[in-house]
Amino acid sequence: MVKRVKFEDKLAVIRVKKTYAAPFLKYKYVYLKRNDISTRNKFKGLIDNVCHSWPSDVYMLKHPTGKVFARFRVSEGKMTLLYKTSPATGNLYPIWDYFKE
Repeated sequence: MVKRVKFEDKLAVIRVKKTYAAPFLKYKYVYLKRNDISTRNKFKGLIDNVCHSWPSDVYMLKHPTGKVFARFRVSEGKMTLLYKTSPATGNLYPIWDYFKE
């Protein structure tokens, strides 16, 4: 049995570039409630509300333990893609354990 990552309401925003990933200085943290991640649509709505002024790019939400909690692409102020697995390790991102659908 795979152990679920403990829920935390404050996740760091990391902007992913081709050669590196760095903290997104314009918006350092995303705050969420457990209810915000009960479905993909609720999570997408939360991110869409937060990222409307973000540049188009790939972003990660990093858990306080250092593990990547979620990874998604933003295009024109909307989340257009939520990654299911890590391209580097092939492991499922922890946010998918919280979705009920």
